[in-house]
Amino acid sequence: SPYRLFSPFSRDSTPSPHKMAESRVRRERFAGESYTVLGDQDMNKGCYYWELRPLNDWKSLSVGVAYRGNLGRFDQLGKSAGSWCLFASQWLQSSLAAKHNNRAKALDWQLPQRIGIYCDYDHGDLLFVDVDRLCLLHSFKTKFVQPLVPAFTVWCGSITIATGLQ
Repeated sequence: SPYRLFSPFSRDSTPSPHKMAESRVRRERFAGESYTVLGDQDMNKGCYYWELRPLNDWKSLSVGVAYRGNLGRFDQLGKSAGSWCLFASQWLQSSLAAKHNNRAKALDWQLPQRIGIYCDYDHGDLLFVDVDRLCLLHSFKTKFVQPLVPAFTVWCGSITIATGLQ
């Protein structure tokens, strides 16, 4: 199966038939054997916003934030105290859930076409928004104690990310 390559100059992933040699710095963006990709820009103060749009072929995805060194080799987003995410699936039936610290809260919303993620690091706010319907899907309130990175997981499908991170 093709690998997905992420370029710092591109906002989408593109298929490649070859696995590329990666430096240690690039490898740490990938959480072991899981399908999770970590962003390369730390968030340690201020406010951040980005949007994720699943493409037509997706089946399941998670989007959120994590402490960079917090995910173990087989960990998934939302299964640890150091990661927060919105999980969406359309495998057998549509479902949406907010996950953190191995707890999931089912959300009674239609699956969004675009998900907005807003993080106010200083105030400990993490919000997930349905961009097209302009409604809040879920929010987490916490105290972030380490720099965060955006985190994404896609099972069977593709996503496009638009970001304002520098």
